[in-house]
Amino acid sequence: MNFSRADDIMRQAVASHAFPAGVLLVGSGEKILFRRAYGRLGPDEHEPPANEQTRFDIASLTKPLVVGMIALRALESGKLCLWDKLSTFVEAPPDKKDITIRQLLTHTAGFSGGFHLWRMTKDPSLATELLLNAKLSVPPGVHVQYCCAGYLLLGQLLECLYGQTLNELAMQEVFWPLRMTRTGYLPTGGNIAATEAQPDGTLLRGVVHDENARFLGGVAGNAGVFSTADDLALFMQMLASEGQLPDGTRYLSAPTVRLALRNHTEGLGQARGLGFYLPWYDDGYT
Repeated sequence: MNFSRADDIMRQAVASHAFPAGVLLVGSGEKILFRRAYGRLGPDEHEPPANEQTRFDIASLTKPLVVGMIALRALESGKLCLWDKLSTFVEAPPDKKDITIRQLLTHTAGFSGGFHLWRMTKDPSLATELLLNAKLSVPPGVHVQYCCAGYLLLGQLLECLYGQTLNELAMQEVFWPLRMTRTGYLPTGGNIAATEAQPDGTLLRGVVHDENARFLGGVAGNAGVFSTADDLALFMQMLASEGQLPDGTRYLSAPTVRLALRNHTEGLGQARGLGFYLPWYDDGYT
């Protein structure tokens, strides 16, 4: 297969300053067909070049990778049910007591799109209280509204369910089992692409871009994970093999993966699986 056009697009994007660095990886099944790094670790021309092991802030991919996978494994182990309600786990107000795990995973819990914890309080310990008392834009279950609030809340719920921090859970339930050795919250060391420039000109590096996750100390259900293209390829290989790892061991059962990638929001404005956006359903494909 010829990937010269994709290669040209990446080179042109770096040259036109669309982004300082990137890694393009294309695979099929367990095979890597094309992999190449582009650009430098920051916008300055003196920055080291990026390579295939450069770690990037993967932003909202944290949602399916961490909260999505932990929730699916909790479903398989019997710790959770898709129809479990918030009121089963926390003292929720009347408008939220019947929100289900399924609605949190599919962005149909009714939370509005904009949710800025760092503007609402200076105390991160009040995050759960603020989330539970936030005004819903629509009743639960009637419309897909992409929002970080549901995943922030679900991440905190999983912490309570397991009695561990989300950072610990992610290592135990996701990164270690999937052999993602260069993936995690709060990265240290070198070879990390700059996240963004601050108003004073300094660069964030190894610090999450998302303000809600940053306010919560860099560990949150909506964002905060840094990873490499190779590690994310392992995650994608598992999904493509319906839960099986390259060595033949199972991470998730095939029915669970099929359930996660099924459209759970037909007629609600956007096709959503359990942690995943499913654009092929939106386009009319089956």
